[in-house]
Amino acid sequence: MKIGWASMGDLLPDPITGELMSQAERHRMLVEGAVVAEEAGFWSASLGEHHFCSYVISAPPVVLAAMAERTSRIRLGTAVALGANNDPIRLAEDYATLDVLSGGRVELVVGRGNLYEHTYDAFGQDPALSRPMFEERVGLLVQALSEEQLDWSGEFRAPFRNYTTQPRPVQDSIPVWVGGGTSPESGEYAARMGLPLMLPGVFAPPRFFLPLVERYREAWEEYGHPPQSCQVGTIAHTFMASSSQEAFNVSGPRFKVYMEWVRDLLRLSTPALGDLIRETDLKEMTKRGPTVCGSREEVLDKISTYRDSLGLDVYLLMCDLGGMPARELTEALSTFGSEILPEFA
Repeated sequence: MKIGWASMGDLLPDPITGELMSQAERHRMLVEGAVVAEEAGFWSASLGEHHFCSYVISAPPVVLAAMAERTSRIRLGTAVALGANNDPIRLAEDYATLDVLSGGRVELVVGRGNLYEHTYDAFGQDPALSRPMFEERVGLLVQALSEEQLDWSGEFRAPFRNYTTQPRPVQDSIPVWVGGGTSPESGEYAARMGLPLMLPGVFAPPRFFLPLVERYREAWEEYGHPPQSCQVGTIAHTFMASSSQEAFNVSGPRFKVYMEWVRDLLRLSTPALGDLIRETDLKEMTKRGPTVCGSREEVLDKISTYRDSLGLDVYLLMCDLGGMPARELTEALSTFGSEILPEFA
């Protein structure tokens, strides 16, 4: 199983120190984090895309390009890029450019972004159409990355008549993952398209996703794709220290601040999902299953459980949230690299 580091780029005051870094400092922290992650042996460094809130990464390909110039091996990805909101031709051009600059290291995960309806409102889009918009646009994105002289027409954008996006990617085919798992339609769409599936493991324990993953693998073969090319990944909040108590003491206050902020943002942005986050205590979330927190042995055991129960190919860990300082991110990534990654190599 490959293990990557992912960040959503929230910019919140640190409840432990009371400090709030600047937006410039937060962006620089992410670039430096990719350097440390590569040195520590992580497979990838991935960034989420959000708009108009205190998730401050609105242009992942720009930040990832800065990471590319400071690294040479680590895969550079999204967690996720907004597949329904963005124009797919623009996405193809942006990430092909990143692929050229990085020497073919792009790993693209696209999602609907339907948790935050304010993004649809700001872009003048109807969230009720998020599903068909997403499926049509991701299909065009995949075609634009892999085909030249593309002749395409659809419902949600103007026809694309015999044009070729530039530049062309270095990779023969940039991997495009479908980010989803809260609805069975996401898994079915990924299987039909022959695309790998990235689960939102921050919201539920592995057992919640097991029926969806089983159906995804069944559908994958029904659509005639080679079984060996089927891939499943997940993203999960993951914290580690020398003991479980220290891990909870250090990460607990930041986790609580972060989850309360996400809960309030959801209530404002998408009232229908206002009760999606009911628990903000790190110990409870660790006990219930979505979150991984504890000593080295406890973290190893829980990540292994994730891998074995879902048959994971990729695990993306999130640890820099709720105001974590840059120096602590460096320490966390280095420690994961020396104590956790070798066990899954």
